[in-house]
Amino acid sequence: MEKNIQKHPSVIIRKNFQHENNVVIYKNVRIGKNVSLANNVTIYPNTIIGDNVSVSDNVVLGRPPKAGPRTIRKITKHLQPLVIGSNVVIGTSAIIYRGTTIGDNSYIADCVHIREECKISNNVVLGKYVSIEQKVIIGEFVKIMGCSQIAEWTEIGKEVFIGADVSSCTDTSFGRIKEVNKKITIKEQAMIGSNASLAPGITVGKNAIVALGAVVLKDVPDEKVVLGNPAKIVWNVNKKLLKKKMTK
Repeated sequence: MEKNIQKHPSVIIRKNFQHENNVVIYKNVRIGKNVSLANNVTIYPNTIIGDNVSVSDNVVLGRPPKAGPRTIRKITKHLQPLVIGSNVVIGTSAIIYRGTTIGDNSYIADCVHIREECKISNNVVLGKYVSIEQKVIIGEFVKIMGCSQIAEWTEIGKEVFIGADVSSCTDTSFGRIKEVNKKITIKEQAMIGSNASLAPGITVGKNAIVALGAVVLKDVPDEKVVLGNPAKIVWNVNKKLLKKKMTK
């Protein structure tokens, strides 16, 4: 059966490229060697894809952001291209916007949504249905499990683990407070339990643990365990549970 692909003449593709049906590749896209695209993949202009990348069905890469009819957010113009590193796997129906970078050896599961201007480092795992909003920074060896929502401006350090269904919020409008720090910071080797909620402006310290279902309204110090609603410090992290650095 003949496989259908539409690609602009300016597209550069290296050797061992494979594709299935209904693939659309816009102008000035650069694709490395040993790349495979499944059915119904769309790649927007100027996207850069490294070597040994696997892209599953119905994926959209390099999508430019568009403002809704009632949005008050300023949409950044003239974004840099989407850049995807080497040895990356992208699951079915994932959408990754323009201006984002994906590091080498990362795994993007099914139905992941990554907005513009995010910086995702090497060896990152994003579980199914994870949502990453604008301008998020994710360090190396981070794992974010299924259905978690990472709000815009969040900064996540190296080797952090975030469980399933974690919700973060950097929008302070629900409290009608304009002058407030919105950014959430999760420092190296911290662990966030499933169903936890993180409020605007908080910092989770190095090697800290946020228990399942905790509602974090205040900063969590290094190597402390917090739980409850609102979350409170209950004890120090057991020394046996302290993570040692995997990277320099």
